[in-house]
Amino acid sequence: MAGAVLSFYVQKLSEQVIHEVELLTGVHDDVEWIRKELQTIRAFLKDADQRKEREEVVAAWITQVRYLVFNAEDAVDEFMIRMESQRGLQNEHMGCFVFHACFIKRLIFRHRFSTQIQKIRKEVKEIQERGERFGFHSAFQEERSSIATDAGNRDPGVAASWVEEADIVGLENDAMKLEQLLLEKEETQQRTVISIVGMGGSGKTTLAKKVYKTAKTSFDCHAWIYVSQSFQKKEILKRMLEGFYESRREAAPNHTETMDEEKLAEMINNYLQVKRYALFLDDIWDTSVWEAVKYALPHEGGSKIIFTTRSENTARPVHEKWHMHKMKPLSHELAWELFVKRAFMNEDTQGTCPQHLVEVGNALVKRCKGLPLAIVVIGGLMSNKGTDLAEWSEVFENLDSELKDNEDLARLNRALLTSYNYLPFHLKYCFLYCGLFPEDHVIKRKKLIRMWVAEGFIEEHPRKTLEEVSSNYFAQLIDRNLLLPVIHHDRRELIACQVHDLMRDIAIHMFKKENFAAILPNRRNNFKEVQRRLAIQNTAIDIPGSMPELNPRSLLLFNDQEFPSSSFCRMFSKFKLLRVLDLEGTKIKILPNEVGGLIHLRYLSLRRTEIEELPVSLQRLHNLQTLDVRDSHLKGLPTGIEMLTTLTHLNLMKFIGSREFYKMPERIASLSNLQTLSGASVDGGFLRELGYLTQLKKLTIGLVKEEDCRQLCDSISQLKWLRSLKIMGMGYDQELKVQELSRPPQYLEKLSLVGVMKEFPQWIGSHNCLRNI
Repeated sequence: MAGAVLSFYVQKLSEQVIHEVELLTGVHDDVEWIRKELQTIRAFLKDADQRKEREEVVAAWITQVRYLVFNAEDAVDEFMIRMESQRGLQNEHMGCFVFHACFIKRLIFRHRFSTQIQKIRKEVKEIQERGERFGFHSAFQEERSSIATDAGNRDPGVAASWVEEADIVGLENDAMKLEQLLLEKEETQQRTVISIVGMGGSGKTTLAKKVYKTAKTSFDCHAWIYVSQSFQKKEILKRMLEGFYESRREAAPNHTETMDEEKLAEMINNYLQVKRYALFLDDIWDTSVWEAVKYALPHEGGSKIIFTTRSENTARPVHEKWHMHKMKPLSHELAWELFVKRAFMNEDTQGTCPQHLVEVGNALVKRCKGLPLAIVVIGGLMSNKGTDLAEWSEVFENLDSELKDNEDLARLNRALLTSYNYLPFHLKYCFLYCGLFPEDHVIKRKKLIRMWVAEGFIEEHPRKTLEEVSSNYFAQLIDRNLLLPVIHHDRRELIACQVHDLMRDIAIHMFKKENFAAILPNRRNNFKEVQRRLAIQNTAIDIPGSMPELNPRSLLLFNDQEFPSSSFCRMFSKFKLLRVLDLEGTKIKILPNEVGGLIHLRYLSLRRTEIEELPVSLQRLHNLQTLDVRDSHLKGLPTGIEMLTTLTHLNLMKFIGSREFYKMPERIASLSNLQTLSGASVDGGFLRELGYLTQLKKLTIGLVKEEDCRQLCDSISQLKWLRSLKIMGMGYDQELKVQELSRPPQYLEKLSLVGVMKEFPQWIGSHNCLRNI
């Protein structure tokens, strides 16, 4: 796990060297050497990740690598800041003396940087030698291998035998539906796959076992196979063969140990001919398991295969007839019933909750968010705590530490942690990032994927934009049930997500372990180690004095108290390497001019703040991709914003129904990378230049007069990638003549027109992609 997450930093540093060639002129060879050596260490990391023996030695070595990579990344980023500042001075056409002074400063910066690199080179060599002494192999291994080790430590019963049948609550109707699917004899007599899908601990295996116990005797033969993450095709086929024979009380063939996969598959297929069979495959992690065994199973005969899986994609096997049953969280009433059954079955309480424990008991149940495994395990923990209110309250307040120290709760943790362990490393840090958001927080999809892009989490794809890849990552985490989907009911769109409280605990536990991030809940907290990401929540309204060496790449504030401007000045002087700055909802009135020094900043959100103006220094943020000032008090855009040529999303819109729009700069065409522009007015020469913003996918424009419509329609016809368009007229005496749009963007999906129209545009009726008007 540690190696997988740390590998990300090595990869990101490699990409930075490639993309920042100009700023690294003169020291590029040094950085390139570091990059190559770190790639070698990355191979050692993959092997170290497998090692369970001498864990303290492995952990110590990985910690040394972590700090080495952090130091290298910091050195490169800080050098780029210094070189960028000098380039800025040089571009201002100053005199000869200033030019030579800048040149000398550049030489000094390069010398200092080279000294740092020499020190890092020495450390790299020592770490490599140490890794070889520890016996790590530098051969690259498949990502699956890092998962296989965790499977070895995994308790097969952790999610399988956690509840007795008498304690099953809320599964009766589900079991009845699945039994009907299993037992019905379909006309086609084709085999059918039935999948039970849900997050770890949701009761998939319990439900499957209940159905298996009831329905198995209705088949000619049956088998139950637990699939480990490190499954071997031959072992699964062997257990299938033995299971089918055993279900008919027949002796399995001899010498199956020596048979190859092909022979085992042939024997299974021959044995199942003219038999109606039921095969239960418990805890499948990806489609490779099904692909490995399906050829051994006859296609005809009306047989049934049942999966339990955490992935919805795995639950829908291609070229098969399938039904998917998705596990839902228990309602609070059912969750309370299950909790009481577990917590109060002794002679004193006789199956009822004492009145004085109802409030804290409900709080514990709420914490479980309807997850049956969590309810059963925590209920079992409380059954040993008596009925003392103080003791119950103490458990609730310290549940995080109980999760580590209590054996039963540790099993719950392992069940949930397995979902994280199995993620490919590029999804690991995307999931960990979600742990920075407060409990029960609704995380907007677009916001999150843009933060991931800004952080550099997203792997480049030859035919997709980084945001398209990032959106796919989001969908994968939803599919794997690590994030809970939030659907817009009217549009039926996936617009946001939430993190289950217990999965959030897993994320926080892991990013503390990896120095991936930290949460500052109040003023009393200080950090002694490097933290790459920081979330300030609740009452933490000041920057602690111990933060100078944290060098965070993300800073997220979740605070509705007024944030002193002095704190921001101190923050920007210390956090110069920020890539993400999210101040949404914070009560700030002034954004200090020092923000212009954050040259690595890619994402800046000032949404719902009290800021009225932006500093001119903003024009120095040449890497800025997202600027979000929606629903703020902003009165206008600063001079020079057209210099932000990497800007991809410019969100200016006021609250819904507002008629306030912003005048665009004259040279708006220089922002050719814009994909989102919301809140623009048609003042000035904007309409003439709008047609040059050919990458636009979303446009909201207002204060449109009748005389503007022809030019507006001509420009919009140039925006071939436009997906969403909103046009707001100047007033009731100004007609919106959008029928003049002779060539509407062919991919337009959403259209909103606010104003007076004497006729409905004819092109709307023949547009193929429109789905929201």
